[in-house]
Amino acid sequence: MEFIGWTAVIVLPLVYLLVVLAQVQAASFAVVSAADAASRVLEVDGSSQAVGRARVAAGLALSDQGIDADPATALSLSCVSDCSERVVVTVEARVPLPGLATVGLGREAVAVEARRSVSLADQEE
Repeated sequence: MEFIGWTAVIVLPLVYLLVVLAQVQAASFAVVSAADAASRVLEVDGSSQAVGRARVAAGLALSDQGIDADPATALSLSCVSDCSERVVVTVEARVPLPGLATVGLGREAVAVEARRSVSLADQEE
C-alpha cells in the first residue's frame, strides 16, 4: 500500500510534467517551422498573393505538429524600416495544458513565439 501511495505522489506528477514539456516542445518546433516556411515564401514570392501563401505555409507547418492555431492570427508581419525591403515574420501559438483544457482550466496557458527577419522578393508587375 505504501508503494502505491509513493507512486501516485511522485511518479504521476513526473509523467504529467513530461507530457506537458513534450507538448510545449512540439509547439516550439511548430512555430519555428512556421516562421521559416512563411519567411521562405516571402523571400521568393514577389506577387500580391505572397502574404496569403505565407499564411498557408505557416498553417501547414503548425498543423504538421498538431497545433490548432488559425494562421490568420498566428502569423503577423511587421516592418523593419519601410515595408519595401525587410519585414519581421512572427508566429505565435498557445499550448493548452493536457487534461485541464477539457474542464476549462489551463486553456492556452503557455505561449510560444518565433521571429524571422526576411528580405522581401522584388515585386512583380
